[in-house]
Amino acid sequence: MNKLPIQLQILEEFIWEKPQVVVEILKKNGISVSNKPTFPEIIDKSVKAILDDNQSFVKDVFKAIETNDEANFDPITLGVSALLSIGSAIFGSRQAKKNRQAMLNATLMKLATEEKLTYANIQAMKEQGRIEIATNTVLEYSKNLQNNATAQLRDTGLFIGILAMGLAVMYSTVQIFK
Repeated sequence: MNKLPIQLQILEEFIWEKPQVVVEILKKNGISVSNKPTFPEIIDKSVKAILDDNQSFVKDVFKAIETNDEANFDPITLGVSALLSIGSAIFGSRQAKKNRQAMLNATLMKLATEEKLTYANIQAMKEQGRIEIATNTVLEYSKNLQNNATAQLRDTGLFIGILAMGLAVMYSTVQIFK
C-alpha cells in the first residue's frame, strides 16, 4: 500500500486538528477558498499550493505547526531541511509525475481524513444515544416530580379541608352548648 510521506502525514494531521488555520493560510497566500470549506477542498488546495512550489504557503504552514502550542506535533521531526525540501520530497521532478504523485497524495490524505470523520461520526452517534437516554431520564424524573407535587398538593388540600371541617364542627358545638 502506498504510504504518505511524513511531511504530508504531519500536514494532514494539522489540517484535521486546525482546518480553520489552514484556510486562513490559504487565503493569506492568495488561494481562494469557498465560504463553507470542506476537508477535501482544504487538502486539494494545500496539495496544489505545494505542487505549485508556493514557498510562502509552505513556510506559513510550517510556522503555524511550529508555534501552535495546542497542536500535537513535534516540529523538530520536520527540521529545517523538511521545510526546504517538502515540495521535492513529495513530488518527482517531472511535471506529469508531479501531478500523478500530487493526486495520489491528496487521495491518501483524503482517505485518512475520511477515516477520522467516520470515527468522529460513530462517536457522535454513541454520544447522541447517551444524550437521548439522559433526556428521557430527565423527562421521566420531572414527570414523577410533577405527579408527586400534585399528590402532595391534593393531600395538603384534603388535610386543610378536614381540619376546617373539624374546626367548624367544634365551633358549632361550642355555639350550641353556650
